[in-house]
Amino acid sequence: MTDALDNQSLFRSEIRSLRDEVAALRAEREAEASRREEDVRVLREEVAALKRRLTAGESGGIIDFPPAEFLASPLVIASGGEYLGVQGKERKHFSLQDFVQLIERKESATVALETSWQRQDGHWVLVVRTQDGESGREQNIILVAKKTVTPSRNTVTEIIRLNIDGNDAPDALLLTLFRQLKTVFNG
Repeated sequence: MTDALDNQSLFRSEIRSLRDEVAALRAEREAEASRREEDVRVLREEVAALKRRLTAGESGGIIDFPPAEFLASPLVIASGGEYLGVQGKERKHFSLQDFVQLIERKESATVALETSWQRQDGHWVLVVRTQDGESGREQNIILVAKKTVTPSRNTVTEIIRLNIDGNDAPDALLLTLFRQLKTVFNG
């Protein structure tokens, strides 16, 4: 009986030690995740700065790239007087920046992708051109967005027009797109 009690005491001590070790590992993992998020933020800022510099060099010194706040605001569409957006895990909203990153992930060895921004009539226009190297199929997407303040005083980025290969996307297609984005964003 004494041996059983000694073993039980030893096991409890080992369990406490393992719990402490797991807590330390969790803290390390959270610290590493925070460092990684900060690194990603810095890299995104550097990419945005490089895009601005590249655009400035190509257009004779005129920078034509949306501000970071515009890109980071929640991306919404207006439907029936309401603003519909995509909210992901941990109450993080889906932004225009996230949308552009989803598009840019499609670039590969077989699919060439070119994106450009233009400021037009107070709106930002994203032009995306893709070309499939295997099939030769080209696709042109034009997304027009503007800064909007909702009735609840939230500043958002509203998609006011989406044109695919010369055809404006109907509202129903935008709603379907947002449903699909929610699935991808929360996946």
